[in-house]
Order: sequence, then structure tokens, then C-alpha cells
Amino acid sequence: MQIQKEDIRRIILKIAREEFIEKGFKDTSMRTIAQKTGVGLSNIYNYFRNKDEIFREVLAPVLAVLKEITDSHNTEKNLTIDVFYSQEYLKRNIEMFVDIILKYRDELRILFFKSYGSALEDFTEEYIDENTRIGLEYLRLMKDRYPELNINISDFFIHAMTSWWLNTIGELIMHDLSRNELERFLTDYMEYSTGGWRSIMKVKKPSDSS
Repeated sequence: MQIQKEDIRRIILKIAREEFIEKGFKDTSMRTIAQKTGVGLSNIYNYFRNKDEIFREVLAPVLAVLKEITDSHNTEKNLTIDVFYSQEYLKRNIEMFVDIILKYRDELRILFFKSYGSALEDFTEEYIDENTRIGLEYLRLMKDRYPELNINISDFFIHAMTSWWLNTIGELIMHDLSRNELERFLTDYMEYSTGGWRSIMKVKKPSDSS
């Protein structure tokens, strides 16, 4: 029975993912992928232009999730004082990040620590820069809605906090924490972080406002 093209494509991506997990982008060989898939090396290039294209496709699901988080940061649901006090909001974010880490732990490890030599090798720096820009815009949008808020915060502080958060995610994916351990840590982290932002931005509960 003839193997369908989509099946061959899936096999190539499956084997490539395993190689990237074990060896990283730089040390993964297209020849090895060909040998392990049983697909001729020249034939692989009928499906993918190069190793970098395979790499990006393997990581496409987690890249899409990370982009969605970034794109939704300054949307209407987050532009409210409630985000600093709502336990429901806190719980929802904790569950979201726990689910992402558990579902994409291997892909995140590849992206964060094994992408050297690929088009994504500068992803973390670019992600920090983009989210710093978004964080600064968030402060301005919140100030428009709540003039009493303090947003006299240095740009580099926002950059450092963004970098800290991404490094924290890196720590979480480096260790095989259980769901309960992840939930416990992220609860502590987000309670601590939210309290700090409430203090520096001089956020008051809506019921405290006169």
C-alpha cells in the first residue's frame, strides 16, 4: 500500500522532533533523519526546503501559543484593575501556563536551549524585546483608563521583569515538575509579582476609590 504524502510528512516531523530533543538543531543531521524515516535524503527536500523549515514546523504549535499570549496581553479583558485582585483571573492564568508547560515542555526546551544555529536562535531575546514594548504600552493604556495609577517606571525595569519571567519559564521547563508542583510555584510567583505591581503602580481596589 502506497504511503500518502501527508503520512510521510508526519513521519519526517516525528523523527526530526526526536532528534531535536536529543541533539538540538545544530547537531541534528538531515542524513540521520532520512535514515531513521526510511525516506531518501533527496526525497525529504520534496517536503521541506531545509532543516530550518523542519525545525520551525516542529515548533509551530508552541510558537503559535506564545504569539497568542503576546497578542492578547493588551486586549480589553486585561485592561482593568480587577487583574490585580481577582483570584479567578489569577487561577485562570496559572492553569493556562501549567497546561502550556506540560503540553509543550519538550518543544520549549528545544526553543529555549537547543535552537542555536537555526533561524530561531535569537527567539528569547526577540521575545523579551517585543514583550517589553507591549508592557510599556500596557502601562500607557492603563493610565488612560485610571489616571491615578503610577506608571513612572523605567523602561529597563519592564525589560528586566520580562526577562525574569522568561528565565523563570526556562527554569520550570528544565525540571520535571508535576502539575501540583507547577501550580504551587506559579501561585506563589504570581501572588508575589502581582503584589509588587500593585505597590509600584499604586493600585487601589475599586471599592477603595472615592
